[in-house]
Amino acid sequence: MRLSLRVFLFVSLSVAALAPIAYLGPTQIARWREVQRRDADKQLLFAAESLARAIGQALDESVRGLTATANHIGTYGTLDHDTLQAVLHDYCTSFPSCLGVNVSGLDARPFVIEPPEHTDVHFADRAYYQEMMRTGRTSVSGVEMGRITRVPTIHLCAPIWRTLPNGSRERIGSLVNAVGLGYLQSLTTRSVEVFGTMHARVLDRQMRLIVDSDPLGPPTLTDFSAVAMYAPPPNGDARVRDGKNEHGAPVRAALARVAEQQLGWTVAVMLPISKIEEQARRAWTTTLIAVLGALGLGVAFAFVLSSWLARPISRLARYTQRVASGGGAAAPSPERWDAREVTDLVATVGSMVTQLRSQADALREREQERVLVARLKRELEIAEHIQTGILPTPLAVSGFDIAARMKPAEVVGGDYYDLLPTESGLWIGIGDVSGHGLTAGLVMVMLQSALGALAIHSPGARPAEIWRAVNRLLVDNIRSRMGGDDHITLVLMYMAKDGRYAFVGGHEPIIVLRAGAPKCEIFQTPGPWMGIRPDLDLNLVESTGHLGPGDLLVLHSDGISETGASQRKAFGIDRLCAVIERSREQSPQSIATVILQEAGDWPHAAQEDDMTVVVVRRLAD
Repeated sequence: MRLSLRVFLFVSLSVAALAPIAYLGPTQIARWREVQRRDADKQLLFAAESLARAIGQALDESVRGLTATANHIGTYGTLDHDTLQAVLHDYCTSFPSCLGVNVSGLDARPFVIEPPEHTDVHFADRAYYQEMMRTGRTSVSGVEMGRITRVPTIHLCAPIWRTLPNGSRERIGSLVNAVGLGYLQSLTTRSVEVFGTMHARVLDRQMRLIVDSDPLGPPTLTDFSAVAMYAPPPNGDARVRDGKNEHGAPVRAALARVAEQQLGWTVAVMLPISKIEEQARRAWTTTLIAVLGALGLGVAFAFVLSSWLARPISRLARYTQRVASGGGAAAPSPERWDAREVTDLVATVGSMVTQLRSQADALREREQERVLVARLKRELEIAEHIQTGILPTPLAVSGFDIAARMKPAEVVGGDYYDLLPTESGLWIGIGDVSGHGLTAGLVMVMLQSALGALAIHSPGARPAEIWRAVNRLLVDNIRSRMGGDDHITLVLMYMAKDGRYAFVGGHEPIIVLRAGAPKCEIFQTPGPWMGIRPDLDLNLVESTGHLGPGDLLVLHSDGISETGASQRKAFGIDRLCAVIERSREQSPQSIATVILQEAGDWPHAAQEDDMTVVVVRRLAD
């Protein structure tokens, strides 16, 4: 059973459009849970490590500030009560988390306290004071109930040194700062509030709660040593783990150590597993809807495109079947929405049928051998006719006198040109496919078909838009489907009826001879070559110009300017300009003929490349 062209195209286009969607869609849906879990891990680790660094930096800044104040007090050389009261007042006022600060002598008993109403206490039995005495440096305590503040407090203790006349130092007392947890509470809350559903806690070495991002959470110094999920990460490295919180709820948590001051604090940032699963389900649903929508659009697109492509080919097939059966039916007439290439094909086939019928009548009167020879010769002629038959016929465009000529170097050439009139002006294209022969001719046919269809379908588009679309199509055809490495140098120009024109692409320079000007003007075409990469339109530059009444514009291929280049005696742009200037009074048809004749008769080399020239003269209004 043979499928119709429409069914074949519909099935092929549907498979081509739907196969990637059908494969990638379920794959992406299945990966959403993993993706959401991985994203959650990144956010948890970022929040935990950031909070640990922020707490460490806050502690370091507090130590440096207290040490600097102790050194400042040491410069006085004595512990004067009034002077120290003012210094402590300024320090405590500038330190937002300061609950109280005091200066004690060598007996560890404070004799200057800020605020002054705090009760006198003795610090010699405190671990942080003993650590300061042992090391001679500022020490930091863990979180403990303050004897003066009566709230959970961090104590910082710095020695006060004075310098003796002989240059040695002598400790004359100590400076103790009681730091509240308000600043750490603010850091913890801000670190997770941007993520919405995250929860952060800071625990000390004994697994007691120091700070909770939820102000309504458990009280400070609550013991969480029985909750395995809060166990500090080994080696101090940040880790992500699954576990259950103190209420038994499954959570995903990132734990990081506060490295500064060797306090052994742990930062835990948690996210309920239910939230991760909810985000994965939401992403899964969105992706599924997108996949189903893409499948529906792909089927609809395949149906519309297959119908549009198959309808005129089916009419042509029925016509050829009638001709094959001996019928005398006329060639089918093109419909309004048929592509121009299809119209040209119908006309070419009709011409071919007429010629074949005439040839068949003549061949019946000849011998069998001459019939075979004549048939082979005719087939070659038909092949050449198909190649050249798609080139534009002479055009009559209001306001312009136009001529175009091509002289192929081989039977099937690689040069291309086309003239596509619109209601407001004229599309002009000229290019050169790399190489020669049948392959170059096939690329030229693809180029002509794509440009023709897009220019007719979108007459108001900019040249750059048409260029980009055709480039993507040719890259796919040449590089992916044909496996070739050909490219095209192409200039695509739109000429409005008022003489304004815009062009894009890279090809031979554009030559303009102004009415009354003695010399030609040369405009370079700096655009990229077509058919190399799909993203070449990033370097695409659209240039503009104007053609006044009587001005001449000449587009040409390199087969003219570079003829004789292999012998180092190229015809050249200057010589081409001289021919144009000398023939300026003639018609564009005569100018094009003279250019091809003089380039073809260049005595230093035979024709090695296709020669193409398009001459446009704007007529007086």
